[in-house]
Amino acid sequence: MVTGSSSGIGECTAILFASKGYHVTLCGRDSDRLQEAAEKCRQVAASGGHSGQVITVVGDMTDSAVQEKALLDTHQAFGRLDVLVVNHGVLCPIVPFSDISEQDYDRVMDINLKSAFFLIQKAVPYLEQSRGCVVCNSSIMSELPGNPITPYMLSKAAMDHMVRCLALELGPKGIRVNAVNPTFVNTRMDRDLGMNSEQRQSFYVAICQATPLAGVESSSCAEQADVIAFLAGEDARFITGQCLAVDGGISCKGNPLLWLQ
Repeated sequence: MVTGSSSGIGECTAILFASKGYHVTLCGRDSDRLQEAAEKCRQVAASGGHSGQVITVVGDMTDSAVQEKALLDTHQAFGRLDVLVVNHGVLCPIVPFSDISEQDYDRVMDINLKSAFFLIQKAVPYLEQSRGCVVCNSSIMSELPGNPITPYMLSKAAMDHMVRCLALELGPKGIRVNAVNPTFVNTRMDRDLGMNSEQRQSFYVAICQATPLAGVESSSCAEQADVIAFLAGEDARFITGQCLAVDGGISCKGNPLLWLQ
């Protein structure tokens, strides 16, 4: 089950799982885009000779009823839940601390943290049956202090600590909990930063040029999906409570929003 899978990293992750033969539940708010992503999953599954099934659940993951429906539909369709990828999230506009509204703060925290917390809570009975795992999509910004997207950074710092806390509490149930911490990835989500298309293009060119790892561009959704799949897979069976930066080393230089022009 992959939340926020109608585009971006979530869509790439769902497609990758389908290509590996997983049954997949895609969750998102945009019905049309979700159906397009589901069809891509069916096509890659078929081309790989897999019989993997794909279902969709349309709705907002901040809604408890949508969370319950997604989990129940998954269990009814496939008989089990092995992997929960908590990928849905939102950014916030680039504004000074003094201009952040309570509404924007609550929106970011509700989507990025609160909904993730209670979705995982509801998933525990299913994951305990399968000795499954959770992979959260966090951010390198979780450990890089400084404005100008403080609510987002707070939500991801809390997510990282949630991962560590839940790894301890759910480990005795056989449930692993980890996170990927991506660099900036050019997705639809970045519209929330409030930059126009020219500014966004310049920003990603600068990120690419500033990345320490030679010969790479700004990270793709597929690169992030590969690591999510690794953490969900059998090769990572002894890994839990970890937050893995997938950023080409750029976080070693500090918060890019502070030193990039």
